[in-house]
Amino acid sequence: MARQIVNYELFTHRREELRRIEKLRLRRRRMKMLIVALIVLFLCAVFYVIQQSRCNYYKYKEEIKTEQNSDVYYETFAKGYLKYSNNGIEFQKEFGLAKWNIALSFHKPFLAKSKRYVFLGDKGGNQAILFDTEGEVQRYTFKYPIVQLDVAENGNIAVILQADDCNYVEAYKSDGAIIAETKTTLGETGYPLAAAMSPDGTELAVSYYVVEDLVGKSRISFYDFSRQLQQDTIPLKGGFDYENTLIPKLQFLKKNRMIAYGNDATHYYNLSGQPRETKTIRFDSTIESVFSGDTYYGYVCKNKEEDQGKYQIYLYNKNGNRRMSTTLDIDFDKIFMVGNDIVATKDNICTIINTNGNILFQGTLEGGRIEKVLPCFGWRTYRVVFENKIVRLQLSFFGLNEG
Repeated sequence: MARQIVNYELFTHRREELRRIEKLRLRRRRMKMLIVALIVLFLCAVFYVIQQSRCNYYKYKEEIKTEQNSDVYYETFAKGYLKYSNNGIEFQKEFGLAKWNIALSFHKPFLAKSKRYVFLGDKGGNQAILFDTEGEVQRYTFKYPIVQLDVAENGNIAVILQADDCNYVEAYKSDGAIIAETKTTLGETGYPLAAAMSPDGTELAVSYYVVEDLVGKSRISFYDFSRQLQQDTIPLKGGFDYENTLIPKLQFLKKNRMIAYGNDATHYYNLSGQPRETKTIRFDSTIESVFSGDTYYGYVCKNKEEDQGKYQIYLYNKNGNRRMSTTLDIDFDKIFMVGNDIVATKDNICTIINTNGNILFQGTLEGGRIEKVLPCFGWRTYRVVFENKIVRLQLSFFGLNEG
């Protein structure tokens, strides 16, 4: 038997009241979500504007007086810093605090690095040392002076050596065992300009400058150690020739992908199987400088429209897609990537540009000539190495010193 409702009007009123309360609760919830979303959007907009805005002031949060830094070099490595000169090298996990220090006697030290290893050589000498974060791994003594060097992620190393009438390209394991070597001559293979090893240390790319029939050209040759038959040869995998150009820099992006930086173009290669060129980026003006970081690489070209700025800066990602283009209307001695920022310096004048082409800072810093700018923890904070001191530079929108 159906249950009888004694007061139907009261029941209906209660049900309508519950519906009204539920609608009000839902409306309030939507309003809260909308307010939160607007606050988030507002904060994102403020953050974006701040990130893109220019700082006109700076302060030194830390300042360390040093001897002359013009012959002392600094590089980032393994979330720390390398400090090296002709007298020694040290690894600093925290800036100024050495984890290890090794004495040297090099005439002209220069290095190549991967994520795990540093390969330091004496340019024009025959000594080189392989390091990791724990210190020295292996010492090498070569028969001939070192011209170029590179190191793979697994510690394999490659060197270009210069003899009286020829050159040698040699590859070694991290324990000092030779992998392969090849002899090059100007009349046959050309003069080697640069070498690069794949991250796994199984492939080698060499850029040669060749003169044939009175025409100069660059030749990129690819070698594959995994197909090596005997120690005194490096199997040639393939190569490409480019007339009337120089290619002084090679860089592996990963195992089978490589970039060759020329004076008028950049060439991309896929080395899986037979090497093939996948992309070429050309410029219609002179390339003045090339710089690169972990994520981006860039070019400084002469600006044809000089009234709009002396130079044009182009920034690309490692897939060859242009990230930005902007003008730079200053003279500079050095330009490099610091994190994802572009830094250009001349004497003690510093310009910092972000990846959107906005100038974050441009001004004269208190101190002598700027030797190096390094990344440092903190918002718009940098480690600046002057010729006579090292500071922790903090940029700001307000302050006493105007850049």
